[in-house]
Amino acid sequence: MEYGIPYFLAFISFKNYNCDASDINKSFKRSKKVAHQFSPIKFDDMGHIRDSVFSILRNAILDKKLEPGQRLVERNIAEQLGVSRTPVREAIRKLELERLVTHIPRKGVIVSGFTKADIVEILLIRTSLEALICNIAAIKIKPRELERLDLLAMQISDEHRKGNFKKSNQLNDKFHEIIYRAAESPRLYDFLDTLREYIAKFTQVAYSKPGRPEEAWEEHKTIIEALRNHDSSGADAAAKRHVENSNKAFLEMAFEQR
Repeated sequence: MEYGIPYFLAFISFKNYNCDASDINKSFKRSKKVAHQFSPIKFDDMGHIRDSVFSILRNAILDKKLEPGQRLVERNIAEQLGVSRTPVREAIRKLELERLVTHIPRKGVIVSGFTKADIVEILLIRTSLEALICNIAAIKIKPRELERLDLLAMQISDEHRKGNFKKSNQLNDKFHEIIYRAAESPRLYDFLDTLREYIAKFTQVAYSKPGRPEEAWEEHKTIIEALRNHDSSGADAAAKRHVENSNKAFLEMAFEQR
């Protein structure tokens, strides 16, 4: 899959991701910490090497194992992962498209920084795409998909109430996956699929706001009801409201509680 639009998010400890491109060179010069060490990959299917390397590097950046200003050395990464340099090179190119890394002459590939403006931009993109795909899904969704959404909405709420946050986030991902596929719009699906790992981290932060899981439960029910009635405009509005509330919760937790 090609990644044709930039994605900027690192949804954990964003207050530390505040350098922009002009700061990268200074960050690189003063960085003295030992580079993150990767573990060798075990592949069941060699055809997944490229995707696996890309996912490992992207997650390392998002989880701050690779920090802004750190240099990525292609040869070292390949040796640590136990792969050739080709998939590492291709992964780095994709990271550049997502603006997670920057190539600086005579310095090499450097992990980029994040600003609040970057994050707000991607949240706006996600809001529009989620609303659009719910609008389309309302026309095409099938009874069995609605049944699965009903079940998942309850399971998400139950798992969060039990404190199983990882499980509830996984179920939330499945909930939205059903809607994405119900729309039968492969290109729109691909754009949203590119955001999947970012959204998972985003949800983790947003759901840490007191009362947010309960709000999300009600919002999920409203989305399902609009889909059940094949109400495109209603589904569009419900999805937009759901994502906007999630965005607000995330921004409050990430930036206002310092």
